[in-house]
Amino acid sequence: MPKEKRFPYVAGMNRLAALVAAASLLLPAAPAHASTDGERLVSNQAELNAAIGTAGTIVMADGTWQDTVIDLRAPGPLTLRAQTPGKVLLTGRSALSLNSPDLTVSGLTFTSGQAPDGAGSVISFNSDRGRVTDTAVIDFNPGDPATPYYWVFFKGGHNRFDHGLLKGKAHQEPLVGNDRGPAATYNRVDHTRFADVPNLRRNGMEALRIWGYGQWAEEGAEEGAYFTIDNNLFEHVDGDDEIISLKSNHNTVRNNTIRQSSGGLVLRYGNYNTVESNAIIGDRYPASEGIRVSGDHHVVRGNYVQGVSGYGLKVTSGEHLFDENNQLDYLTPDFVPQPNPRTPHGYLFHYGQVTDSAFTGNVFTGNAKSDIHIGWFYKNHWPGYQMVLLPERNTFTGNLSHRPEGGVAVTTSVQDTAPPLAKFSFQPNAFRGNVVYGGTLDVNPPNSTEGIKVVPSRDWTPPAPPRTEETGPSWQAG
Repeated sequence: MPKEKRFPYVAGMNRLAALVAAASLLLPAAPAHASTDGERLVSNQAELNAAIGTAGTIVMADGTWQDTVIDLRAPGPLTLRAQTPGKVLLTGRSALSLNSPDLTVSGLTFTSGQAPDGAGSVISFNSDRGRVTDTAVIDFNPGDPATPYYWVFFKGGHNRFDHGLLKGKAHQEPLVGNDRGPAATYNRVDHTRFADVPNLRRNGMEALRIWGYGQWAEEGAEEGAYFTIDNNLFEHVDGDDEIISLKSNHNTVRNNTIRQSSGGLVLRYGNYNTVESNAIIGDRYPASEGIRVSGDHHVVRGNYVQGVSGYGLKVTSGEHLFDENNQLDYLTPDFVPQPNPRTPHGYLFHYGQVTDSAFTGNVFTGNAKSDIHIGWFYKNHWPGYQMVLLPERNTFTGNLSHRPEGGVAVTTSVQDTAPPLAKFSFQPNAFRGNVVYGGTLDVNPPNSTEGIKVVPSRDWTPPAPPRTEETGPSWQAG
């Protein structure tokens, strides 16, 4: 049998291939799911932790992520997203925190679980310029309703939570909160749907509670939280009588819709806030309210309040605390002041007097109680509280009141001029171009009815309410 003929070139190539194959066994394996475009697909907590800080974009694989705590921090911008929006389910004791600037998270769903023990919130913005979008927290409740944590909380500044769904919160603390610290400024919540929050008869279950400069009666005019709440939808949000609670200066609440919810839109503490182009549709839902205002230099314009079971607009009386030397002024021995060491003079009023604010172009229709009540809460809890400072120097311009069932449209509280209150006098509020259809007036000094036109006919069609843009995650059904 003839001997096989060997070709030196082919033999050399075979030896080279063998050497390359052997050498490859000594090299470290490439990371699982790595791609050449900077994205990394991860499928468990260990892979996720390894990818944080090393990949530009992390993609969480679809499926259930049990007991997953996502601690995001990176030396530069980082994106974390669901493989399919809405299909990454964080269950058990899971949470997300953004702990360095310029982080973006999208497409996650927290459900069938609760925040880890000791966690203050499910989603935490602990740094600046973060964004969480297209994300939901649904029924993420502890076994004990008294267990307190937020679902979204802002400690840093210039952050945004948008196109979210926050549904079914049934435990202590608001859904969304802003920190008291000076870093928590210029944050925003927008295009988010809030839904199905039961009334557990517990205080402190607002949809949004915005703390910041101004909460403790600080006297600076420029400082504030500068929080923006816009284009959100609230449906059956019944946890607190303050659905949106502003407790700071310089916030904006714009183009939101509150529908069939117990409570109202409340400026509780702080000054220089703007509330505009919101629609509150009560449909006589139990305990539904319109807008309540305390403090000074606010702008309330272009809002629409329909069919609430309470008042359309409550402009509160303020509490008298101090004399001209900032010493406590006891009008009676039974006064019980509210001490607070954070305030400039050691005590905090229950409600701030409303002054120098503008109420313009608001529409009220079909509400059960007065559409505008100026001086609400006057002498409430007297003499323990000294709620005796009537609103003054405010302007009411171009507001429309429609009373299809009649009743009082505009009410101003009657001042008690007997001692010890005889020393107080107030400037009038100004009314210009306001119209009442089918209602009556109960306006008392120092105010007058000049600038309020009463049309007896109830046959008037109010304009359509402002419309909120599309809310909620892109992937939500319905």
